[in-house]
Amino acid sequence: MLNKLASSTLACLVLSGTALAQSGPIISPNLFSSHYIVTRPDLRKCAYPVCGGYFVKAVNRALTRCANGSLQKDCHVATLDDRALGWSSEDRAAFEQSFLPGQALAGGKLMAVSSGATKVDTLVLSQAWVGQAQSKPTGVFYALKNNGTVCITTPCPSIQETVLNYPISRNIHGLDLSTSGAKPDRVDAGLQALGGTGLLAAGDHKTITGPAGKGQQLVATEFYLPFTPAKAR
Repeated sequence: MLNKLASSTLACLVLSGTALAQSGPIISPNLFSSHYIVTRPDLRKCAYPVCGGYFVKAVNRALTRCANGSLQKDCHVATLDDRALGWSSEDRAAFEQSFLPGQALAGGKLMAVSSGATKVDTLVLSQAWVGQAQSKPTGVFYALKNNGTVCITTPCPSIQETVLNYPISRNIHGLDLSTSGAKPDRVDAGLQALGGTGLLAAGDHKTITGPAGKGQQLVATEFYLPFTPAKAR
């Protein structure tokens, strides 16, 4: 029943113009998280914090739930709340250098936070990820991590792939980060992260073949590693 439900869900799910009608997904509610990318600066001419800051959207989503509860193509954010991450002001500034131009992803919640008599549109951070190629991502956004599978031949379904902002996960057989245009040392760091923190990536799939038959490989247009605060570097 679960496989039938998953197949039905994917058959009608289209993310960022790319259909995810692919075999073998597992739907698990505890995989859900909210990841955002900046779409544009807020250039409206009114007083801060009603105006100013920037707009964000939930990746893979046509509409995003904003701090005021409405669904929009993108949502206003006046400020970041990084208290849960324990950042210094320098850490925050360093992350925003990548986040504001749309070269980073933020995990968290959009909330209207009271400041006196004013409600401030706030992105409360729980995660921060920085793009390694500094390129414009295209395709679907995923979280990727080694699932512990060991094979004696290829292709091997050793990578768990989860669609960001959707509770959909499956195993794939390969990951090509070099197509993002990132430098070789960053590609190496991304592949090493598969066995540790995991990584995020945007891209599309292609079919690969080997002695074990056919499999799916994600071809990345950009990938993201966790932001490292200055004290941890």
